[in-house]
Amino acid sequence: ETLSTQDRILEAAARVFAERGFRGATLREVASRAGTNLASAHYHFGSKEGLYMEVVSGFFRQLEAAHRARGLSPDDATLDRLSEPELQALLRSRVELLLETLLRPPGLHGTLMIRELCDPTDALPEIVRRFIAPFVHTLERILQRLAPELPPDAVARCMQSVAGQVFFYRSHRPALLLLRGIEDYPPGFVAETARHIAEFSLGGLARLAGGEGG
Repeated sequence: ETLSTQDRILEAAARVFAERGFRGATLREVASRAGTNLASAHYHFGSKEGLYMEVVSGFFRQLEAAHRARGLSPDDATLDRLSEPELQALLRSRVELLLETLLRPPGLHGTLMIRELCDPTDALPEIVRRFIAPFVHTLERILQRLAPELPPDAVARCMQSVAGQVFFYRSHRPALLLLRGIEDYPPGFVAETARHIAEFSLGGLARLAGGEGG
């Protein structure tokens, strides 16, 4: 299937922004890689800032669509009806999907997000408001339901711990692969790691809540 000019520009932009970061990228290079001209890039996206926001937004829209397709985006009312095993399974599945998304080759969007978090652009407040905050809200609601004894600030720290474990495998991937002496994570790594993160997090959650198990 032949890509439209707009899609070719978006595809090229994801590569250039991932390689060079927002500040190092130019619309001219994006247009060149897309096989079009600078005027076309301006016509479709207006500016480098507009193109960058569209690339990042596209990543989160794909992630949102994947959550919906797998039934992993319940509203608050649905969450309140889930049993503890269902909540635990939901946590594990959401962790697995995020890991899968961040680690999937060629990993452009994962690289782009790591760059944005380490060297934020003016787009970050909008990214947080539109996309990150809703994901955080759902994860905190799951954890709160699993440990209703915990106060909100403790739940927020638990959410950050879960997210930190997930992003660790993306941000530290080059060093982890060197330590293991391998070129890439092996088959089954995502599912196995998601199970570990979920079980480790549930154990910590139970400990903080004064329970005995996960």
